[in-house]
Amino acid sequence: MSNILIEANNISKIYDQDIFLKRGKNIYALNNVNFQLQKGDFICIMGPSGSGKSTLLNCLSTLDQPSRGDIQIFNQYISQMHKNDLCEFRYQKLGFVFQNHNLIPYLSIYDNIAAPIILGNQKSQDIENRIKTLAKDLEIEGILDKFPHECSGGECQRTTIARALVNEPEILFCDEPTGNLDSKNSHKLLTILSHLNQRDTTIVLVTHDPMIASYGKTMMYLYDGGIKAVVQRNQATQREFLDQINQVVHQDTLLYEFDQTSPLQSTNPAPTTEKIKVDNQDKAFISRQTVYMVLDGFKSDENILKNSTPLYIHGTHISYQNVHHDDIEFDFKDIQEIRMDLTAQFVIFGIYSEYVFHILLNCVSPQGTYKLKVKNKDDFIHIIDYFHQNHVKVIDPRHIEDAYHQYPDDYSRQKYYKRTHKDLLKKK
Repeated sequence: MSNILIEANNISKIYDQDIFLKRGKNIYALNNVNFQLQKGDFICIMGPSGSGKSTLLNCLSTLDQPSRGDIQIFNQYISQMHKNDLCEFRYQKLGFVFQNHNLIPYLSIYDNIAAPIILGNQKSQDIENRIKTLAKDLEIEGILDKFPHECSGGECQRTTIARALVNEPEILFCDEPTGNLDSKNSHKLLTILSHLNQRDTTIVLVTHDPMIASYGKTMMYLYDGGIKAVVQRNQATQREFLDQINQVVHQDTLLYEFDQTSPLQSTNPAPTTEKIKVDNQDKAFISRQTVYMVLDGFKSDENILKNSTPLYIHGTHISYQNVHHDDIEFDFKDIQEIRMDLTAQFVIFGIYSEYVFHILLNCVSPQGTYKLKVKNKDDFIHIIDYFHQNHVKVIDPRHIEDAYHQYPDDYSRQKYYKRTHKDLLKKK
């Protein structure tokens, strides 16, 4: 069973989209972002104001949908889910903690925590036991009979966490949860989240504070709607992880510009942090990566390429980035065989909807299998020719190569796939 809970491929978000570009251009809140969340992760998303942090969180948590790209959550495409199904899905699988605790002022702390679970028609004794257990873990058992206005900010925020956890969600989304707290209460709150993560609660947290991010396992830095850097904690201490985060954040501050231009040089050089090596040597084989294949000497489809992860083919050298933003490189001479297959996705285009077929490639090597989902259309025939020119065995049970020769244009080929591969179409 896969440990991947959320996977986003080349997602973009445009608010107030101008289809005809009357304003000159569209402003991207997110631009071609790849993201993967696995069970047990604690990912902190950072970036300057307006970088797309909250937009990414909203898209990943199903509160919003991207303008382009795909998001799978628990192996379901959120674009294919009905509004009622999404509501039920959030209720069963997801928990939310926001900067403003949004507690209902005329309900007690106990009733605020109980509000979500009451909707599940559970027995009152089960509800009481669950709330008391959470209250004890979060150190708020003494305020259950109080109202929100009678509690401190830290108590209200811990109440919000209890409310988010009362349904035992698999993923907890936190948007600036410490924004209204002092440093002491922020530390207490993040310690609680760390303990929850150690007990298998998966967490995605947005913050602007490097110290808060240092409590996580991964820091992802956004800038102008794109992911600029990813820092893994691995075996580093929290202090070492904080130093690495600060190095990334420092690059986007005015202080960095001052350091580059100031004639004043410090006699004490800044300490350097040793780069922590990635422990996982199988990072190239974690999951299937959606790519657009760029072959030397052939024209690319720029409209597809600008919204895709490029896979570059220079001679026999192959390079691309996986969903964790690791640089993957290998020599095509190492590929023993290539298995081609198809996948079908139900896509909604405004008032229209249609199945769209994409090619799946499994490139088998002695090190492992590179799994790719290819966004190339008519130009993929050149990729097939490249496989043959390098004398690689191609296994093609669905006769994809024949379809390219028989139907050179993508529109006709898509219609052909729909007629001949009905086993890939899920009933709606």
